[in-house]
Amino acid sequence: MVKSIKTAISLPVETYRSAENLRRKEKRSRSEFYAKALEAYLKAEEMRVMDARCEDGYREKPETKDDAVWVARAGLTALKPGDW
Repeated sequence: MVKSIKTAISLPVETYRSAENLRRKEKRSRSEFYAKALEAYLKAEEMRVMDARCEDGYREKPETKDDAVWVARAGLTALKPGDW
């Protein structure tokens, strides 16, 4: 089973220099640095998509006043004094 794949990319010179400076400062290998950066980007994109889906859902079915009251009461019940 393949655990990693080599790839080549082109970067703007300033982006490369900034990344290399940070990579050296963090004492990471180039592979580790770029793999972690890509993982962070993919995770952020996944979150952005989830946020967009939630926003779309609220636009399709906006929260009512009764919904807001229920959520507030549920929160107060869940966070009773002394439970901390």
